[in-house]
Amino acid sequence: MSQVLIDYSRAVYNDAQLVTEVMSVETKMTGNVNFATPNPLIPALTAQRKKYQDSLALSHRGTPEQTSDKNVQRGLLEKMMHELGAYVQLTSGGDETKILSSGMHTAASKGAIGEFGVVENFKVETAKSSNKVIVSCRAMPKAAFYEVLYTASPETDDSVWVTVTSTKHTVEISGLKSFIPYVFKMAARGASSIINFSVPITRAAN
Repeated sequence: MSQVLIDYSRAVYNDAQLVTEVMSVETKMTGNVNFATPNPLIPALTAQRKKYQDSLALSHRGTPEQTSDKNVQRGLLEKMMHELGAYVQLTSGGDETKILSSGMHTAASKGAIGEFGVVENFKVETAKSSNKVIVSCRAMPKAAFYEVLYTASPETDDSVWVTVTSTKHTVEISGLKSFIPYVFKMAARGASSIINFSVPITRAAN
């Protein structure tokens, strides 16, 4: 019987990685016939993940109070993921295929299934309409989703990266400031927490 890995601590996932992992679970659990009555409910998980993302953004160069709130919101999100993991374990009966369909990992699969190399044919193109770019790569067989990170150029150690995930290998990113260069990078994702990002590309929207 496979065992769900229920460890969302900082030792396993940093702040940005936790957001990505939760979003993956949200996507795979929504409408999943293997898990018809998730506990907690996915909309509640999504709401807490968004609160955590908001607090995470405020904590960047923020006050000690904002950092403290970020830590509180992360703790609440971790707790919900632990509860969901227990539900997945019980409902799946330890069936590894069912567990992986939830977006969660098992002891046998983490770091072994769904780990991808750097995406090929990575492109960032300016869209005809203003404030948009199109990010794409060659489709990766068996990729569960694709992750795009972008930040204002030039990239520094203090840069705040925005995360966009999609099940498609072509991603439209809107709401960018016109003629301001941004740095973009992309990765294919699966069940593994290991991420191999492309070489960054700098591009400005119209």
